[in-house]
Amino acid sequence: MVYVVWFLIIVFTGIVVYIYNLLRRPLPTESDYSHHKSPWWELYYVSKYLCTIKKAQRGSGLEEYFRNIQIQADAYPPIEQSTIVTIKAVGDLMCRRDLVPPASRHLWDEVGAYVFDADFTMGNLEFAVNPSWVIEKIIRYSIPPFNAEPLLGDARFGRFDLVATANNHINDSLSQGIISTCDYLDKIGMLYVGANRTGEEVDNFPIVERKGIKIAVLAYTFSTNGIPLDDNFDHGTNVVRFNALRDEDYDPSIIYRHIELARKRGADIIIASNHWGIEFEYYPSSRLVKRAHDLLEAGIDIIVGHHPHTLNPSEWYITKDGRKTLSLYSLGNLTSYALIRPLQKMSIIAEIAVEAGNDENGNRIVRLKDATLMPACFYMKGRGRNADHRIIPVISCAKDIREGKTPEYMNGLDATIIKMIDNDFKRYLWQEHAFTYK
Repeated sequence: MVYVVWFLIIVFTGIVVYIYNLLRRPLPTESDYSHHKSPWWELYYVSKYLCTIKKAQRGSGLEEYFRNIQIQADAYPPIEQSTIVTIKAVGDLMCRRDLVPPASRHLWDEVGAYVFDADFTMGNLEFAVNPSWVIEKIIRYSIPPFNAEPLLGDARFGRFDLVATANNHINDSLSQGIISTCDYLDKIGMLYVGANRTGEEVDNFPIVERKGIKIAVLAYTFSTNGIPLDDNFDHGTNVVRFNALRDEDYDPSIIYRHIELARKRGADIIIASNHWGIEFEYYPSSRLVKRAHDLLEAGIDIIVGHHPHTLNPSEWYITKDGRKTLSLYSLGNLTSYALIRPLQKMSIIAEIAVEAGNDENGNRIVRLKDATLMPACFYMKGRGRNADHRIIPVISCAKDIREGKTPEYMNGLDATIIKMIDNDFKRYLWQEHAFTYK
């Protein structure tokens, strides 16, 4: 019997490796359990989980497109009486049952001062907070507040100003979990957007003001992982099928409505937190890039993307009316669960500078100035209460290791992995003409 099991394992592994080596480029998929239920899709998903696809869709030209993106620093005339507002954005905050005190005590040691030192900080809450229905499965999460608290900040450095709650896990404990999550965030005084207890809340997205600049934040998800929203609870989260293979299945009308409402309410900058894209692929699909451009043309200024469990390139995009906009297609996982490949534990901490002032005619201008990207890695050593969880800045840490200054909490294998991650990021995702890296 043991030999049979090992034989099946070897055959399965061989099939997976064969498929990966044969394809090397992504196939068209929505990456949505609602629309893909065949064994073939499951096998394809597993093959990507084991070996992330590092090339763009065949014939898309996206590798060269993203590599050549650049923005001229002097493309826009200077403005007077300039005020700068900094926005920090991270990707998925994923829960772990062991990511609690004391195991979480070092989580923010290396990056907390940087992440929370901004005028406005946001991330994606990739779970429901529901003490009445705890679920801790690989693809379904509903956790008590005790597990959520370490992910939301650190008393030494600060905490997130806002979390997006529109994602494929917010409905994991159904309407009860959505309502409980909103109640919990209200109780701790943290802004959120994308999950709604009532139909009226759908259009009540937050607009925050920093140094006189009003920032509206919207949020949407491509799916709820095949778990339908409860009857008479369609408003529970903002679903837009971003990944739809056919244009007729993609309906962004709620986003256009929210853009119009945001402008009427005085927003200077509109951020859309989009849970979208395809897992374990380095590049967004060409259809997603087109849809991103359409949203930027419609009035979105910054797209903060997440969900693929790996990084994607980012893009400066100049709209037809001359606005400088930014799409961060996937910021990856700031913290990770059930992801075994080192590169799947990688994320970007994005710092975006927004500039406000007057032009030579005295007209007020608010525009994006620049962006700095910090690659980070979720590090975990040990298990249970003795685990050591950390978010590590990759570039500076790799530099220290190469100079013989390996952090005391790392062993030789850890140091090798950090250098590998640094090299892979610079090989595939470094955009030297578009962004500053930290």
